Amino acid sequence: MELGKPAVSGEIARRLITAISVGAYSPGERLPAEREFAQRLGIARDTLRQALHEVAALGLVEVRRGRAGGTYVTMLDWATIAPEVAKHTLENELPAMRQLFDFRCLIEGTIARAAAQRRTARDLTKINRLLAEFRASDSMITARTLDRRLHGAIAAAARNEHLTDLSARLTARVTLGFGAEPYEQGFFDRALGDHVRLVELISAGDADAADRCATEHFRITLETMQAALRRAVRASSTGS
Repeated sequence: MELGKPAVSGEIARRLITAISVGAYSPGERLPAEREFAQRLGIARDTLRQALHEVAALGLVEVRRGRAGGTYVTMLDWATIAPEVAKHTLENELPAMRQLFDFRCLIEGTIARAAAQRRTARDLTKINRLLAEFRASDSMITARTLDRRLHGAIAAAARNEHLTDLSARLTARVTLGFGAEPYEQGFFDRALGDHVRLVELISAGDADAADRCATEHFRITLETMQAALRRAVRASSTGS
């Protein structure tokens, strides 16, 4: 039985609240344009608008007009507004996705292995430039964007479109359909260390070690979501 629009928009709203809770979208960040966002989620634009209206009613996003207009995540703390929503979504989603997270880690390890074997001097120049930009990130918004571009460059160095496509689809599935990697300040230093090590191993052509490094690195996504769930549970129990 197909869900009606109110049910779909409500589910999208809950997922967006949860995406904000895990750091997939940061305070002050502009959400994707409506057309792109709706296509990414596989829904109609009017359904997306209804979902955004529901989240805006809570104060977690706001619509800005003008030249820099769009829908932005506000500075309000989700844990004081809708911790039960994040708690319920993560408690239901995470157990069912554990094997999917594991599969994603294995695929990313395979990509890193292939990149270490197939990278060119031009690939390494681009990868190292993106690593330097990631190291200099001044916000989680910038870090998330550069993280995506860095791993995209590594995937390109693997020279297999099927692996690249599978990586993108898995990323979307493990991020509640949004395709935006959860990023929190507390995980940045670890991510940076992983990136430095991974680039070193790919540059050295050490395929086995690059595989292991990437496989372990991509566990950060699950750990970030688990940390958000713990916070949601605490906030729900204390009412703060």
